[in-house]
Amino acid sequence: MYYLSKINIKQFVVLFFIMCSVFTSAQIGIGTNTPDNSAVLDVTSTSQGVLIPRMTQAERIGIATPATGLLMYQTDVTTGFYYYNGTVWTTFGSSGWELTGNTGTNSAVDKLGTIDGQDFILGTNGIEAIRIASSGNVGFNSTTPSAKFHLVANSSPVTLLDDGFEDTTINSFTTGGNAGWATTNVAGEYNTASWGAKSGVITHSETSWIEYNTTIPASGGTISFAFRTSTEASYDDFDFLIDGISQNTWNGNVAWNSVSYPVTAGAHTFRWIYAKDSSVDANNDEVYLDDVLVTALPEDALIIDDGSQVAGYVLTSDANGVATWEVPVGSSIIDTDWMFDSGSTVDDPIYHQGNVMIGYNAASAHNLQLWDGVSTSGSVIVFGDVYSIVDGDGEFLFMQQVTPTVDATYNLGSLTKRWKNVYTENGVVNTSDIRLKEAIKPLQYGLKEFLALDPVSFKWKEEKVNDFVVPDNEKEIKLGFIAQEVQKIIPEVVVTHQWKEYEENPGVLVKEKSERLGMRYNDLIPVAIRAIQEQQEKIEKLKANNLKLKQLLIGF
Repeated sequence: MYYLSKINIKQFVVLFFIMCSVFTSAQIGIGTNTPDNSAVLDVTSTSQGVLIPRMTQAERIGIATPATGLLMYQTDVTTGFYYYNGTVWTTFGSSGWELTGNTGTNSAVDKLGTIDGQDFILGTNGIEAIRIASSGNVGFNSTTPSAKFHLVANSSPVTLLDDGFEDTTINSFTTGGNAGWATTNVAGEYNTASWGAKSGVITHSETSWIEYNTTIPASGGTISFAFRTSTEASYDDFDFLIDGISQNTWNGNVAWNSVSYPVTAGAHTFRWIYAKDSSVDANNDEVYLDDVLVTALPEDALIIDDGSQVAGYVLTSDANGVATWEVPVGSSIIDTDWMFDSGSTVDDPIYHQGNVMIGYNAASAHNLQLWDGVSTSGSVIVFGDVYSIVDGDGEFLFMQQVTPTVDATYNLGSLTKRWKNVYTENGVVNTSDIRLKEAIKPLQYGLKEFLALDPVSFKWKEEKVNDFVVPDNEKEIKLGFIAQEVQKIIPEVVVTHQWKEYEENPGVLVKEKSERLGMRYNDLIPVAIRAIQEQQEKIEKLKANNLKLKQLLIGF
């Protein structure tokens, strides 16, 4: 073999005339005298191949204005045959993506998809399932994804079969039995052949059926249909079965009726059977079937099954976006403490187990805490439209009067939970209507008992203002009595027991002895008045005696 630079003048002239003859020929054959008529160049060999230009990726990219169809073999990076398609270099043949997998790929340049700005679509059975839009958004069951992950679920039932037999055919149904099924001219229903009376036939016992087979997806579904029968009363049966199990049987003459049945996922056989008894009927014996509808329920939109999913858990992520199923934040158990009694109507009672904070994003140490989230006062609880309780400056402000729901039943405070001071404008009003009293008797206590009382001054061992403990030198001096001493003289004014109702036993009151004694100071007022009356009687007697003494002295 000679390179052109080594060819002499004589050889060049010979080669020139040979090439001229080649150029005027229709085909060129190398290794063959009979090149194929369909080829401009026919290279034939049983031991050698055709070797086209080989170059590196950089050399390929460096080709200026490559012609469309230009072919070469790349020797580095991602090796293989490349051709210029008029826009970009692309590979073909063994350099493409193989169904069995690829090796030696480079993620920087090797990509599965489009290079012309078109959406990349994946599907099965000719139906689109996933779309990677040219914008980079990915849609599942969406042809127009508007986010990096756009999932669209079937929000309505999918119709698997809707046949009213309007086309007078049985479509995907099959029939069987001794008597056939046929369409009628009445709204296209499908019906059993009319048997009626058969001359000379004594025994007339036959069965006819129509059947439909389908597969219900994982979401489950329903089947419904309409029917009517025109048969002898109580003698003929119309039966509907799912997978050979009877769902219902109708006897005799039945007016148009619509029924529906739930169906689980999987393959199912639906069969309608009409059974004729052995009697002979002068009227038609038949059943009409119409509007057979098989639907699949909406499919689940998203299932994330990593083995840690539990009912009530939520999907949370860490700082790196790694998502896992976790117990709801702030709870050591599944958060089911907010529950509806039934969850079916807007009037369902709702209940809660645990502390509740309202008005501020913070945990509460109380069963129910209403707070506006600032240190100043202002939280308000409203009942109806005009009744409210306002959190004032260290006090509750009631916007309406406070009244017990039941008359003379409840206490304001107790011996162990006392009010410190009670402020009133017009004093405390005690009910004293004679119509409410019985066993009325004159007071037995008087001056003797009143004089036996021993008033004292004292200080409380512990005096508080909210949680502040008042120092001993700042405690107020109080005036009063010692309950234990008063109890010996006038026990009626000393409170020793209280009635209590416990939550675990509602409606039952229990009388319990108090750990502290209390006194009804107001009950001493009648005793004091009685003592004054007795004392006044003695004074009047002394006045009368004095007057008599004066009169005697004057007489002398």
